[in-house]
Amino acid sequence: MFASRGRFQGALILVALATGILVARLVYLQIVGQADFSARADGNRLRVVFIPAPRGVIRDRNGVILAANRLSYAVTLYPSDSPPEERDRVATRLAKLLGLDREEVRLRWRKANRSARPVQLLQDVSPENIAIITENQRVLGGVTIEPVTVRFYPRGPLASHLIGYTGEIADQDLERLSEQGYRAGDIIGKTGVERVYDLELRGTPGRQQIEVDARGKLIRILAKVPPIPGKDLTLTLDSRLQEVADRMLTGSRGSLVAMDPGNGEVLALASAPAFDPNWFVGRITPDRWKVLNGPDHPLLNRAIGSVYPPGSVFKIVTHATALEERFATPTTPFMSTGLFYLGSRVFRDWKAGGFGRVDFQKALTWSIDTVYYELGLRMGGERMARYARGFGLGRQTGIVLPHEARGLVPDAAWKRKRFGERWYPGESVNMSIGQGYTQVSPIQAALLISTVANSGRLVRPHVVRPPRPGDLVPPELPPGSVDLRNLRPETWKAVHAACASVVSAGTATNAQLPGIVVGGKTGSAQSANGEARKTHGWFVAYAPVYPRPGQARIAVAAMREEAGHGGSVAAPIVTAVMRRFYGIPDPNATPSVVATPSVAASATVAVGD
Repeated sequence: MFASRGRFQGALILVALATGILVARLVYLQIVGQADFSARADGNRLRVVFIPAPRGVIRDRNGVILAANRLSYAVTLYPSDSPPEERDRVATRLAKLLGLDREEVRLRWRKANRSARPVQLLQDVSPENIAIITENQRVLGGVTIEPVTVRFYPRGPLASHLIGYTGEIADQDLERLSEQGYRAGDIIGKTGVERVYDLELRGTPGRQQIEVDARGKLIRILAKVPPIPGKDLTLTLDSRLQEVADRMLTGSRGSLVAMDPGNGEVLALASAPAFDPNWFVGRITPDRWKVLNGPDHPLLNRAIGSVYPPGSVFKIVTHATALEERFATPTTPFMSTGLFYLGSRVFRDWKAGGFGRVDFQKALTWSIDTVYYELGLRMGGERMARYARGFGLGRQTGIVLPHEARGLVPDAAWKRKRFGERWYPGESVNMSIGQGYTQVSPIQAALLISTVANSGRLVRPHVVRPPRPGDLVPPELPPGSVDLRNLRPETWKAVHAACASVVSAGTATNAQLPGIVVGGKTGSAQSANGEARKTHGWFVAYAPVYPRPGQARIAVAAMREEAGHGGSVAAPIVTAVMRRFYGIPDPNATPSVVATPSVAASATVAVGD
């Protein structure tokens, strides 16, 4: 009996104890922890999701799609779905499952907290990683897989430096652009037209309020504001010309710029080696990152961002200066012996022994150095510099692409400021043939030859159709430069004749086109590279030299780094682009390749003189 009473009392004590614990827990849940749990419950139940706007499509002038969007999936972090004390564990688990750095995942959590909105951890997730996340969803609080649209470049590396690529907004850009509606985690244009026209391309993001369960699974959509797609963009680029340029530059370091000299539209802009902008969608593999940061620097836009000595291409400037300033006429005789003496210094011609007695037009035809040495010494560097700036050299062209280099047209004031020294006569001699301090970019060389085609009228290179405000406004001439529109007609007549003779009978006979008079100038510029001195090969050309009203025109500049003489390494590239422009078959091409005129030239294919 006493034993039964003892067991009964023990049971009462246990019941009382259990009841006390339960009451205490209820008090905590209902009173002490009410605010915390209520907030967490609301976070699990309601969620505001931002919907990125589809980015505008980029097309070439013929309607060929160069940048579009495709459906993909992203690993997204939702801070509200994961208590702070659990995030380290989730970060460790997630990093291990996906092969990521744990600290990188933790940084993403912190960024999501600061922005008070979800942040994408990985874009363009593979099916294997989707399966891994799904299988481990129970232990990955706050981690979800969401459908997203990502940028897609169907032509791969084609015109990659002009088009650019997209990526997640960097912290420094966020500080600068936050007032324009940019937020952490946004995808923006990083380079090229993707960057310059990002505001137009990105559109306006939408948002929706959804109800989810405790695991973040969608229950229903409560409200939705749809996104406004970005505006499409049409480039001046002709992808058919671009294909030729890219193919001809494959395996080298170099660049090409083709323009319509009449209005400044850029028809092709190639830089080699190129890169595939699709690599920047999702995570870049270590192997690809190594290539992008390798010694050939494929991310560098050599067409606008690199400068080189122009070599004999600069003789066009010297030639025009001498004609206009009456230091020579087309028939002025010169004796070419292969040597030019300045005090104790000897300046040599590219051809040993020289060319004998020649006139001034033949000096450009055969690129005779000693003739330009003599004229450069007599005219002086200041005079040549004023004309060079009139051709658009020594400053940015005004093209709306990032990271354009300025180049350099030196003069006495620049040298005093840079070196604290005076200008020496030998520097004028060097300058006359494009050596010494002078530096130009390929797009400046294209502007130079376009200005020749226009008989002195400068245009502003631009890449979007229809042109934006300012695209058709000619660049302002710097103080002291020569307005080449004011040159005498006989000066331009002689320059055109000399440039045509370079192709018909001079150093660029391999650039001839049937039925079309082509004018141009080769250039071979030495550049110090360690102990060796290697040659950059240049060729600039325009066609037709004598256009009829309404006739399609093109101006092209090509450069290959440390590859040899311009006539042999750069002229074939320009010629191939011009053949495609005018629809002239290449006699050396395989039968399967059919040349068709570009849209820019289609109205006037039958040309000639």
